[in-house]
Amino acid sequence: MDLRTTKRQCFGSVGCNVTVEPTLSYVGAFNGIDPDAVYEITYEIRGDQSGPVIETAELSNETSLNYSQSLISTASSSKKVSVKITDVVIQGG
Repeated sequence: MDLRTTKRQCFGSVGCNVTVEPTLSYVGAFNGIDPDAVYEITYEIRGDQSGPVIETAELSNETSLNYSQSLISTASSSKKVSVKITDVVIQGG
């Protein structure tokens, strides 16, 4: 999982407001994923000045990712924002 920055507004040395959304890619043998299942993917966005932001996206039909954009505030314009998947659950599983 990666993050795509869709909006950035910086305030000099004070930091930036950044809007990000998840992008998902799959690397490896494509097995073990049920095309009829809906997966809840919980991820942690790092780089916000208040601490990590936890979000959840839903993957269905193997390729349809539903999510909400996240607005975070960084402490400086050079602060890197990163993401890490923390949990994957099959809905109803």
